[in-house]
Amino acid sequence: MKCLVYGIYFIQFVQSVLTIESGFRTCVTSFGDVQALDRVEMAWFSTPILTAICELSCLGHQWLLTS
Repeated sequence: MKCLVYGIYFIQFVQSVLTIESGFRTCVTSFGDVQALDRVEMAWFSTPILTAICELSCLGHQWLLTS
């Protein structure tokens, strides 16, 4: 049970790091470059996929507690 919770924390941490790094690269490093706003980089992975993994694991955790 603890491994599941630590795994969720780790995935959330990775998601936060990827989102902050992508925002930093877009807004700070490429300041003034309008085409930089169209670059997807890791947003395809950090937002929908990691969120889905966390939600499924939270639902699994809740299912384990109720059964």
